[in-house]
Amino acid sequence: MTPRSTCKICESELVEASRSGNSSRIKCPRCGEYCLGDLAAHEISFWTPQQKSNLSGWIRENQGSKIFEKELNWLNHLPTPTVGEKADKLLLWLSHNYPKAGMEIQVFTEPICQFVSSEEGKPRTKMNASTKPEFLARSWTQDTEEFLYLFLEYAAKEKRYVEIINGSFCRITPTGWFYIDSLRQGNPQSQIGFIAMWFNTEVNDAWKAIDRGIGNAGYEALRIDQKQHNNKIDDEIVAGIRRSKFLVADFTGHRGGVYFEAGMAMGLGLPVIWLCRHDHLKEIHFDTRQYNFIVWDADRLDDLSKALKNRIEATIGRGPLQSAT
Repeated sequence: MTPRSTCKICESELVEASRSGNSSRIKCPRCGEYCLGDLAAHEISFWTPQQKSNLSGWIRENQGSKIFEKELNWLNHLPTPTVGEKADKLLLWLSHNYPKAGMEIQVFTEPICQFVSSEEGKPRTKMNASTKPEFLARSWTQDTEEFLYLFLEYAAKEKRYVEIINGSFCRITPTGWFYIDSLRQGNPQSQIGFIAMWFNTEVNDAWKAIDRGIGNAGYEALRIDQKQHNNKIDDEIVAGIRRSKFLVADFTGHRGGVYFEAGMAMGLGLPVIWLCRHDHLKEIHFDTRQYNFIVWDADRLDDLSKALKNRIEATIGRGPLQSAT
């Protein structure tokens, strides 16, 4: 692979690429920095554009990731964020990198302008302008066309979170800052502790212990597969996290959905409590190893309940509900 090669995930021309054994170390203007194994690169070439877009967004949020064949088992099932969630990701990133109120941010490489359609006689926005590749990854959008719609039609026109200045710049509006603050504050009035974990009989007893721990701390536990619903389960998960005060994430089984749900909760400003069964701890993604995990064993589930109760009360506070035990 040479420095002029293209990224196997987003097809951007690479800034830098170097070989090391059966993998390449990549520096991509869209995805950022990551390591990609040769077998994984071959498998990814068969993915759909949406799967590749999701992976690009995930890598940009998890810089330095190592993408090998074994990681693809969950990376190819990353849930696609809704339009609102994509806008939230972009807004939170913009506010973090450009925190000064009223600051002008260059989003487009050329001025966006209005023109009059000769067929309808109505003003339309020029939709062939381009943006910085990183903005596509930060918003998990597939291409410039989707980004323009997300930014101009949704975030600027419909929600009024941002406003366009001088054609190619934007700034976050007071409405946008108010909304960003609400995302960072989470849901302080909620009494729900959301459980993100592997849906498998192997961890059913652990789920019961986690449920007890949350209940004993004074909160209501919610795991989506225990809830009656008629909607798409991804939508139920998103709605459940948004209604929650905190999230308990158990990484036993290394399910991609758990990583996604924990990341979403963090993006919404919700506290995340990290769990993993002892024999699975060494396999967790390296980006999560900085967090203080509650490590549990299958034959000591009462200890798990107690440790979880204590962690919730220490980091979030005692909940208002009475324990059933």
